[in-house]
Amino acid sequence: MMRNHPLLEKIQPNFLFHKHSVHLDSFYTFESYERIWISFICILAISSLAPLVLATIIHYKLIQRSTDSELTLRAERLTSNARRSVSFFIDERLDALSFTVNESGYDNLADPGKIKQVLNNLRLGFGGFADLSVIDEDGQQVAYAGPFNLEGKNYGDQPWFAQSLKSDNFVSEVFTGYRDAPHIIIAVRAKTPEGAPYILRATLDTERLIQMLLSYKSNVHTDIFLINHKGILQTPSTKYGNVLSKTDFAIPAFSPRTIAEKTVEEQDTVASHSKTIITGYSYIFTDKVKTPFILVVRKEKEGTMQNWLDVGKTFNWIIGISSVVIIIIITLLSTFMVNKLYLADKTKARTMLQMEQNQQLASIGQLAAGVAHEINNPLALINETAGYIRDIFSFAPEEELDRQEIVEHIDSILDAVERCGTITGQLLGFVRRFDIRIKKIDLGQMISSVLNFHKKEAEYRNICVTTAKPDDPVFIETDSGKLQQILVNLVNNAFQALDEGDCLDIMVSFVNPETIQIVVKDTGCGIPAENLKKIHEPFFSTKKEKMGTGLGLSITYGLVKKLQGNISVQSVEGQGTIFTVTLPVKIQEGDLA
Repeated sequence: MMRNHPLLEKIQPNFLFHKHSVHLDSFYTFESYERIWISFICILAISSLAPLVLATIIHYKLIQRSTDSELTLRAERLTSNARRSVSFFIDERLDALSFTVNESGYDNLADPGKIKQVLNNLRLGFGGFADLSVIDEDGQQVAYAGPFNLEGKNYGDQPWFAQSLKSDNFVSEVFTGYRDAPHIIIAVRAKTPEGAPYILRATLDTERLIQMLLSYKSNVHTDIFLINHKGILQTPSTKYGNVLSKTDFAIPAFSPRTIAEKTVEEQDTVASHSKTIITGYSYIFTDKVKTPFILVVRKEKEGTMQNWLDVGKTFNWIIGISSVVIIIIITLLSTFMVNKLYLADKTKARTMLQMEQNQQLASIGQLAAGVAHEINNPLALINETAGYIRDIFSFAPEEELDRQEIVEHIDSILDAVERCGTITGQLLGFVRRFDIRIKKIDLGQMISSVLNFHKKEAEYRNICVTTAKPDDPVFIETDSGKLQQILVNLVNNAFQALDEGDCLDIMVSFVNPETIQIVVKDTGCGIPAENLKKIHEPFFSTKKEKMGTGLGLSITYGLVKKLQGNISVQSVEGQGTIFTVTLPVKIQEGDLA
């Protein structure tokens, strides 16, 4: 019941249920409506979705570029801010040590009681100091204040001590040392009243430094830490672990300014999963000291830009749903259009089939006129001869009857009757061929049969008709009715174009053992060049004054295609026309179009 709904009828792809017919298929304009339908959908989909897809790609690229630029800028700014804080933290404490040296002097600092007071003042004024000690030029700790039992320790063999003696200010990397716990040393070099160098050394509270770095960590997808020039962690890292852990971080080349760049990290080589990382780094140095630290800020793009990604996903859903809706509309529209085209073509094909059958009947009618003229002559002879015999029997005495003369006249009557039978037999044979399918045909005999119907017209109009064919009979296996209709249409078309004294030539030859060629050439009025491409179109005719229907050559073209052949035309206006029909010598019943 739903198949009959008017709306469903419009969008239902009827052409998908098309049934092939040997009678109708050759009259369809297109061979495959499914291919046309798919082509329509593809062309419309591409033309409709291509701008949308292009705009989406451009939008995605712009968003990617924008987010990458924004993230890089953020990472660079965060790294710079954190670097300034670390540098200020170190500079401030180095300045505090320098102030302490100048303010207190060596004698006060070397006093164990007074150095403790100095440490307390530093803790109150600046914070971040764990302990304080004075070390002479030989590495011997002269005075110590702090929570560790380090009095009397000698640092002469420690690498950091040798380095601190070489510069006014010194900052060590994180190490464990005598405390057996990670710590950082800062030191300033000074001189005793006697001019001997000594070191005022302080241990920094690394926890305070760590907390200061963590304050710049905006979310769980941001990692900020310090490493030394060998890639060893100086502060904890979310990705790489605790202090003094070795990282696989590629040590960047030294740069006096902060650098931020995008990299891609492979997470799972089996699943080929990767994520984009924005990394900022900066070497920590000040006007006073060059530290061993490199500040690293590591941001995961996917996590940091989750809001952007959520918006992108929503946008992708909108684009996807819109694309599906567009494709559905395109499919329905294409189905509607191709349905209309198919139904119109189907109606045209049925009309053309009906016209083909009508033209066959019209051809019979046209030939019947010639047959009537042909039969009139023997009928007149029969009438005259029969009347003469009647007169002989009516007026001549019986003894004077010439039996031989009577027999001759009766033979004349019988010959005339036989001639009439031959003529009507040809016409009946022409009619019967409409229902005959594949059979073996003598092509020369068929051509002669067709020309016989135009014999009187040719004699009356003084038209020269010639045929040329191989000496041996030319046999082909094809649909005799269709072939005969082709010949009748071409000969009729030629006679309509011929004037008195013109010529018609029909030539038969083999192109190859499997193909035969029939050429119908006339010296008639010809066809204008602008009309040559239209002669096979239905209802196109240049014979308006002769009441031409414009269907003869169109039907002929369809019949030739049904016989798996080809037809071509050459014509010069005022000089004549040549139709060339190429047909296979043998076709099978199932091969008919």
